[in-house]
Amino acid sequence: MPAGESHSSVAKYIRSIGRHYVLAVVVMTVLIGSTFLTVKVALDRHSLQQNISYVIGRQFIRFQQLATQTRATMRASADPNMPEYVIRPMVEDVQRAIDDIHSMSVELKGLNTQVEANPLERLNGQDGASEKLRRELDGRLEDFLQRAERVVSAKLQDRRERYSFWGPIDFAVSSDSTLMRQFSALIESAHDRSDVSIDHTRLISAVLLSLTAATLILATLILFIPLLVKLRTEHRRTLDFEIKLTHLAHTDTLTGLGNRSSFNEALNGLFGSLERTGAGFSMLLVDLDHFKATNDSFGHPAGDAVLSHVARALQKTFRSGDIVARLGGDEFAALLPGISDAATLEGIAGRAVAAIATECQFEGRSLPVSASLGGAVVPGHASDEATLMRVADLALYAAKAKRNTAVIFDESSFAQRLEQNRLASALAFAADRDEFVVYYQQKVNLQTGRHLGFEALVRWRHPQLGILPPGRFLPLMEGHLIQGMTRCIVNTVARDLRAWQAAGLDVGSVAINLPEALLVGNDGYDLIAAAVEANRLDWLDFSIEITEDVFLNRGANQIAETISRFRKHGVSVSLDDFGTGFASLVHLRDFPFDELKIDRSFVAEIGKDVRSEQIVRAIIDLARNLGKRCVAEGIEEEVQRDFLLHAGCDIGQGYLFGKPEPALVAVERLVRRPPVRGISGRSRKSPAVMVS
Repeated sequence: MPAGESHSSVAKYIRSIGRHYVLAVVVMTVLIGSTFLTVKVALDRHSLQQNISYVIGRQFIRFQQLATQTRATMRASADPNMPEYVIRPMVEDVQRAIDDIHSMSVELKGLNTQVEANPLERLNGQDGASEKLRRELDGRLEDFLQRAERVVSAKLQDRRERYSFWGPIDFAVSSDSTLMRQFSALIESAHDRSDVSIDHTRLISAVLLSLTAATLILATLILFIPLLVKLRTEHRRTLDFEIKLTHLAHTDTLTGLGNRSSFNEALNGLFGSLERTGAGFSMLLVDLDHFKATNDSFGHPAGDAVLSHVARALQKTFRSGDIVARLGGDEFAALLPGISDAATLEGIAGRAVAAIATECQFEGRSLPVSASLGGAVVPGHASDEATLMRVADLALYAAKAKRNTAVIFDESSFAQRLEQNRLASALAFAADRDEFVVYYQQKVNLQTGRHLGFEALVRWRHPQLGILPPGRFLPLMEGHLIQGMTRCIVNTVARDLRAWQAAGLDVGSVAINLPEALLVGNDGYDLIAAAVEANRLDWLDFSIEITEDVFLNRGANQIAETISRFRKHGVSVSLDDFGTGFASLVHLRDFPFDELKIDRSFVAEIGKDVRSEQIVRAIIDLARNLGKRCVAEGIEEEVQRDFLLHAGCDIGQGYLFGKPEPALVAVERLVRRPPVRGISGRSRKSPAVMVS
């Protein structure tokens, strides 16, 4: 059952249980309240009975005192020698006793009325014997009090002269024993009635408490136990669901490997084990080569196929106990517990590189796959997570400079990275400080050696390190830095062109290698246009060079539009480093360019590798058939020049003709040579200036 439906079912069940639970609570509340009221009524009745017993006891004691005081008054009054001032207090005491007994009788009447109103009294029923005894006692007591009042109300002389009056009093006093028995019986009856009330209360409370307990037990059996069972079942389902969620939260959905979260957790665990046991381990970082190009060229499904291929290759390479994870994008990582030797790690990393580079098939085509790996060992290279990530990243950076290789961290790579970091920091200010300079390299007619134009190569005049070639700093530049550098180069070339033209030199056109970022929009076109206008140049003084990877750019259509705008002004466009990228025949057919440049890597193999020679011939024939010019780069030997001439390539550049040189040096030889028109017959149509 889905989690949502399960929770809804439980919610309905709990609501049903809630209604029954409220009913059970009401019943138990009523029962508990009844028990409380019963106990309260019983305690009230018991208290009344105790008060009755207490008042009867006090009345009995006061009666005994009255009887004694009355007899004493009678004797004292019969004695003629007894002074009146002695008798008077005795009479007053008798009167107070009479009043007290009357007051107690009234109090007893009120208490008996309250007892009769008590609900439990109805359960006990009427006690006729006790009622009769109470009435007889009240009668006898009232008779005795009347006689005692006559004694105290008579005058002293009457009491002395009429001794016969006291006879009945003495006779009534003789009945004290009867009154005493009645008092005792009445007190005992009150106690008995109280005990009976307590017994009834105990019985009723026991019944009510039993009902409460039964209700609680039934509620437990009918409501709570099934609820607990259902909640336990739901809890188990929730635990299973949480386990699945945890698995998903720690797993990469595409490859099935662990993700960054699980990798970090495993890494923390290995460092914890290092602290406890000293057990070392290793880490490898994996970054795919040219993955973006594959993704852009063949689509995201192809990229996903490559990622899955890499995941399988890594799983086959490493042990079952090793942790392999995809950190994101085309980044993978592996943790190897127990491997703390750099040489062992290097062998494992080499096998991983080879496994990744195996053929990857997708929709009937073979996709190019390779990866760069950087590794480090713990505790040999690092003893904490931050240091380990830093040194492994340094090793990966060194590997990416070579591609399709593995590098294990060492001090030399660390020192190299520190130098690169310093260079990268200084690069941020290089354009503002006007530290970029242009070196010019000739393009010549291969048959005559005559000058046709220049290719400009950027150099960085570092304040401390001197002139640096582009290979030292271009890989460190990104986005706005490359754009800033290009602006410096364009402005420098424009100033040099204006100076050369003012000196009467015909140097041909100078090409600028514009980066993709300047070609996607209008920035590149506007930059050249501004240089032409500011320096009073002709558009033909410039030519543009682009690399094959522009075909893979998402803005390829916009780039083509920008290039078309240049060509409308007669600006020549060269396709640089041909044969090393992903250009297809469709791209060559549709993209507006004028010139193919054979990459130096093929030219260098002329006379050494037949396959490279065949590729060079094919490129020259392709350019000729498309009606494009063909330029060979990196010519350093006569044998290369001769081969290119016989193959049909007319334009070349390289150390055989001239190295890249500063502006003043580059034009010195032009002073001794007449100007040359471009090979197409259009004036100043010559090679381009490179900024890479």
